[in-house]
Amino acid sequence: MGGFIQETLDQSSVDHKKSDIDWPVPSLIQRWMKTRGFMSFEEFDQFISFRLKDIKNPMCLKDMDLAVDRLIDAFNQQQKICIYADYDMDGTPGLALVQTGLEALGFNNCIGFQPDRFKDGYGVHSEIVKNFILDQGVELFLTVDVGITDVKAVDEAYLLGVDFIITDHHQPKDQLPKAVAIVNPNQKDCSSGLTYLCGTGVGFYLILALRKKMTELNLLKKDFDPKILLDCFAIATLTDMVPLVNENRTLVQHGLLQLAKTQRVGLQLLMEKLNLRGKRLSSSDVAIQLAPKLNALGRMNSSVKALDLFLERDLNQAVQKVEQTLLAQKQRGDIQKEGDFALDQYLETIKPKGFIFHWSESYYKGVLGLLATRVTKLHNVPSFIGSVMGDKIVGSARAPEGFSLLAAFESAKDCLTHFGGHHQAAGFELPLNNAPLLAQSLDDFFKTYTRTEPVPSYDLVAGLEELNSEFKSWFIKLEPYGVGFALPILRLDHLFVSSLRVLKEKHLKLVLKDIHGHKIDALWFFVDEIDEKKQLNSKRVSIVAEPSLNFYMGQETLQLLIKDLKPEY
Repeated sequence: MGGFIQETLDQSSVDHKKSDIDWPVPSLIQRWMKTRGFMSFEEFDQFISFRLKDIKNPMCLKDMDLAVDRLIDAFNQQQKICIYADYDMDGTPGLALVQTGLEALGFNNCIGFQPDRFKDGYGVHSEIVKNFILDQGVELFLTVDVGITDVKAVDEAYLLGVDFIITDHHQPKDQLPKAVAIVNPNQKDCSSGLTYLCGTGVGFYLILALRKKMTELNLLKKDFDPKILLDCFAIATLTDMVPLVNENRTLVQHGLLQLAKTQRVGLQLLMEKLNLRGKRLSSSDVAIQLAPKLNALGRMNSSVKALDLFLERDLNQAVQKVEQTLLAQKQRGDIQKEGDFALDQYLETIKPKGFIFHWSESYYKGVLGLLATRVTKLHNVPSFIGSVMGDKIVGSARAPEGFSLLAAFESAKDCLTHFGGHHQAAGFELPLNNAPLLAQSLDDFFKTYTRTEPVPSYDLVAGLEELNSEFKSWFIKLEPYGVGFALPILRLDHLFVSSLRVLKEKHLKLVLKDIHGHKIDALWFFVDEIDEKKQLNSKRVSIVAEPSLNFYMGQETLQLLIKDLKPEY
């Protein structure tokens, strides 16, 4: 049944209501918040009471004054500015935010640019920079979510007499580029404390600071409300997996409200197609429904770019681009299915020994991370999936909790060209001829690797009667959820499956009841051995699940998303 539920049924009989009820909130909310580190109501109240008026002055960021002064010089001299942004789902909304903000402030000589994911790759590239300077007369570069490590390209622009303003949030290296200003809260000597901002967040703070200074200098012909830019902020912050604390939390809250009424016609139409228009948007709506559709455009190398949906103003053009977006998502799904099928055939021939490494010309580069994620979930071991591209392998790796991909790659660095990322999600590249060497190195590493203790399988035990309208109100109030403030993982025991049906051949919808007649709908996605699970009807079960909201026919109801289920017999 899987290892998510660890404790015995005897242990599960702990009274889930037991709590020191000293907060003016439901007991379940209090117990949940204590798992998040709030030991007093005062701490909790301070967390939920952070307001827009509490956000820090953008001038507290190192070099922000220099960046603002240089942009005002460019404004006064009508210099041509290139906004150079990363191509991911932080850089794309960041470019849209900064470009829209500059135009609203009266800058009318700006162009936006993103390198091609497949042709150019990540970063600021010297040849591209030179072409902009020599062929298009660019006099100032402003980066978004990129540039902090691109010493060569920035230095070459400096030698040509062209300035760079770098806004980024990635970790700097020892040598910094020769930029006129580097606005990055993760610089060693930046005391702002805003290290949790994503690249788009840094760009938003730049626009705030620039607007303030231009107002003081009486340079604005027409002012604007910066809150109109928070639709971009919310998308980027939720998809870039930065902590939802302080400014991020409050700005995302307002950003979700702004996104629901966005004036960006491409986003309007896409959300309409996804049945997201006319409803209160949640962090899950963005992370699970909206962002993957936008991301599919980059993964499939579509002629339509995600940026187009942020900036398109013509309704007819937007309609066509949304249709192409949905087509790209379908193509991505089809290609992923082909990759899943090929991987499943390979895995039938082997018995995983602590990890899985496979490479093939048939694996499309744009879906490697998705393939690796699925393999890791199914087999609960680190997976390394590579696409053969000529004489090299480009790959993505994923790992369960308790493993470090970076440690594995460090042990095999002699046979790799590049690697990087995080402990549970990373990328790598190596010569094709080195594939057997990498396989052997990974085998040596995982034979002796001790997995760290996984995090607890659930946060707290709850009763079905606690998932009521009062809990639902607080559940909505505590949005947004994500890194730094995750959804609660609940354990519920002694439930009866009163009905069960299969959805799309691989998912289950259940109605669960307790002995007192309380009931709730539950969804269980991507169920293994689904024919066996269909026998659970009328059985008593224990589950681990996340609460969720279901919006249907204008009604919003609480439901559960099952992570694991265990029969109690």
